[in-house]
Amino acid sequence: MKDNTSFNHQNKNELVKYKLQKKADPFAFSLIAQMVLDESLHGYYKSYYEKRIDEALEKRDRDLFMKLTAEYKKFLG
Repeated sequence: MKDNTSFNHQNKNELVKYKLQKKADPFAFSLIAQMVLDESLHGYYKSYYEKRIDEALEKRDRDLFMKLTAEYKKFLG
């Protein structure tokens, strides 16, 4: 009985260590940070292009509108 209890206790300690190592994995942190950064930049540039395109439409600037929509399409690409 005592062996089984210590075995379970040891397994729990190993499981806790494994979970802590997994949480502290620098690769995972950098991957998540990169995903957050990419999503933030995507949202920023999407909003930027939409605002600039709307401004070009309001000013009836056909050349600027065409330029911005071409860039926007590439961005969304």
